[in-house]
Order: sequence, then C-alpha cells, then structure tokens
Amino acid sequence: MSINTAAGRGVWLAIVLLASLSVAIGAGFVLFLVGVEVKLVLGGAGATFLGLAPLGLAACRFVVEGPQGADC
Repeated sequence: MSINTAAGRGVWLAIVLLASLSVAIGAGFVLFLVGVEVKLVLGGAGATFLGLAPLGLAACRFVVEGPQGADC
C-alpha cells in the first residue's frame, strides 16, 4: 500500500496510534500490578502514550521519506 495516498496515510496513522495505545495500556497495567496509586497509573500510561505516538509518527515519516525527501 502506498503511503502517498490519503488512505495509506490513514492506515499508517491508525497502526502507529494503536501500537502506542497498546504499549500505554501495558505500562498502566504494570504500574497497577506494582501497586502505584491510581492517579499515577493514569499519568504514567498517558505519558507513555504521549511519548510513543509522536516518536512513532516521526519514525514512520523518516522511513517513508528516505534520503530523497519524497512527499508524504
């Protein structure tokens, strides 16, 4: 699937955001199992999502554009 189409960009956006959400849920679950307060569990999971989502989107853009700087 080409990422240069609107559908391709939407699919990759969904993949990156779902992966970030899955990792954030996992991090929140681990924090909950350790016995951290609920507000810290939610904050840790939110911080994980906010850290991974932009990182994943930047990595996707870096891989797609390559050295030529093709349109995304």
